Amino acid sequence: MPQTFDHLHPGVWSFLDESQEERITRLYMPKWVSYEGASEALARMEHLLRHPPCGRMPSMLLYGDSDIGKTMIVDKFVRDHPNICNQFGEVEARKVLRLQMPSKPNDGRLYAQIIDGLGHNAPYTRRGTDLEILALRLLHRKPPKLMIVDEVHHLLAGSVREQRQSLNQLKFLSNELRMPVVALGTSEALYAMQADPQIASRFEPFALPRWHESAALREFVVSFGRLLPLHRPSPFGDKAIIQKLMVHSGGLTGKITSLLAQAAELGIRRKTECINLDLLIDAAAAGVFKFPAEQEIDDALA
Repeated sequence: MPQTFDHLHPGVWSFLDESQEERITRLYMPKWVSYEGASEALARMEHLLRHPPCGRMPSMLLYGDSDIGKTMIVDKFVRDHPNICNQFGEVEARKVLRLQMPSKPNDGRLYAQIIDGLGHNAPYTRRGTDLEILALRLLHRKPPKLMIVDEVHHLLAGSVREQRQSLNQLKFLSNELRMPVVALGTSEALYAMQADPQIASRFEPFALPRWHESAALREFVVSFGRLLPLHRPSPFGDKAIIQKLMVHSGGLTGKITSLLAQAAELGIRRKTECINLDLLIDAAAAGVFKFPAEQEIDDALA
């Protein structure tokens, strides 16, 4: 009876014919698996993108613990809303401008990030005022529909005055361009923004909580497992697997998916071609990109 691969997403079937190392590389490539919190966050961002210009544009703060999946959600949103380019690859219409809050924020660094994000080289030797004028000219030339600012918790690296100044710049840009802003950060970013009532009223908070043992987590793990190019099915929905993932990940999305990818790599190298509880425990004990000594010996003898 021919082997079937119903345990995999059909788009993964062709990867099973690749070499061992090619399949292992694919394990660590970004993968999108929808779940309720991510879908709601994307829906809110979509609403902001389509919001008609007005004097007080709504904005959003997407916050949660590090490695909870904020970047994964934004990556998905940016992929779904690419800029419109001409035949020479030049941007004709900009949907989304994405940048990071500088590690030590001030006006000059923020505007330099904007200039770089628009595809130009920021003249870092210029004064902050000059950078602001240049950034605003470039923004008005091809205004984005929405701006995403990652790592806004970096605000806390500055003084209270610098924090308020950087937040006021985000509010100014939103007003000047009639453009919504989506800010990403940890819970500390929420505290920084709530310190200013005007900013707090502008940026509606949206929390991404840690996972807990639930049917939703089981569905997420099973869906992610369907994207791992393993020849045999794995018991991803088993209670013991879910509990072990929770123990070693702390409910963080990024750690859950990394642990599954590492366990899948062990499954490929050990020829089991599936993930079981023992492999999951070994992968968790080994750490990122490290495997037990006996496995290295087996590979050397192979």
